[in-house]
Amino acid sequence: MTENLVLTESEFDEFRQYCRAKGFDLSYFSSDISGTKDEIEHYQFDRPKVIKLRKRRFGFEGIPYDVAEWQQESWLGFLPKLRDEFFKKNQNR
Repeated sequence: MTENLVLTESEFDEFRQYCRAKGFDLSYFSSDISGTKDEIEHYQFDRPKVIKLRKRRFGFEGIPYDVAEWQQESWLGFLPKLRDEFFKKNQNR
């Protein structure tokens, strides 16, 4: 299973816009999770989530986002590609 995609707040905002342009609308999924960045990245959901990461005084807080149920099938196939395209695009800036 693909790991959660953990992004800083600014990266998350850009990635959310990028996804919207590709036809996927990320929306709030569930309660915040906390721990180390690694713990949040490997947090077990039923399927991978995009997590907005916030630094806290001690550790991190992650806010999980997902797409609508009707988009799930195509989302799971496209998430790795979207992630790779997004980071490649940002490296070329």
